Amino acid sequence: MSVGTILGPLRYRADLRTLMFLSGLNTLFALQWLNMARGCHLLLPTYLLAVVALVIKHNHVHSPTFRAPSWNSGFEIWLSLLTAHPTSGIITSHNVLHHGNNNAEADFVRCSLVRYRNNLANLMTFFFASVAEMYRNKPSDLEEWRSSRPALYRQAIAERVLTYSFLVILVLLDWRSTLKYCAGPWLFAQWVLVTINLLQHQDCDFRSEVDHSRNLTGRIVNWLLLNNGYHTAHHMFPSAHWSTLPLIHERVVEPRLDPSLNEPFLWLCVWRRFIVGKDWQGARA
Repeated sequence: MSVGTILGPLRYRADLRTLMFLSGLNTLFALQWLNMARGCHLLLPTYLLAVVALVIKHNHVHSPTFRAPSWNSGFEIWLSLLTAHPTSGIITSHNVLHHGNNNAEADFVRCSLVRYRNNLANLMTFFFASVAEMYRNKPSDLEEWRSSRPALYRQAIAERVLTYSFLVILVLLDWRSTLKYCAGPWLFAQWVLVTINLLQHQDCDFRSEVDHSRNLTGRIVNWLLLNNGYHTAHHMFPSAHWSTLPLIHERVVEPRLDPSLNEPFLWLCVWRRFIVGKDWQGARA
């Protein structure tokens, strides 16, 4: 039996975990919205998997999940509905502007957007500063794609029409359940995925080939977040599949990386840098 037969439409076996996480989130949303199962014990996995879904969207726009374009197109619509935001909506802001202009003036998630003396204040306000910057300088990607990338343009329109129609239907049918069981996880996940850029890049050397990003190397956090912790490797090889990032980190990044930019524990890093304020170099451009 060939590898292709075993994997089916998937490019990498590791994406079975991707599909498991998304199916879990889909099930949790359905159970709670339909009032088939509700309770505080479902909140933590729902909020966590909502974050993971955005990580998966990020991974997918860098390295497609499936072999066939039609499968990827359907997957992108599923991701759009699960996250309440079009999958194609992050291509320009993230793939083009962040990766192409890491922490430069064109980057919507550059660390210099927040400059409070208290780093916890920076952490709490970074999302709002980034969103405001994005809307002030929103690129006209749809207009550009219509002529330069018509297939992507059609996909983007389909995602927007289906996503916004789906949201309207959910609100009309049961706005209370939509607000309580869907909007909270969606907004929390967006806050986490935007804000983590501050942790990943603050006080790093953006001119360096390797010291431009901070890495989370803990085994558990990388299992849950699909190796999103290996951020230097991701920036150096943005089209590399997420399952290959630990090996790239070990062989290419770590021998050249400032050891202080490897953080084994996410919450300890957050506590030290943002709560206590230790190891933070202070507000600067």
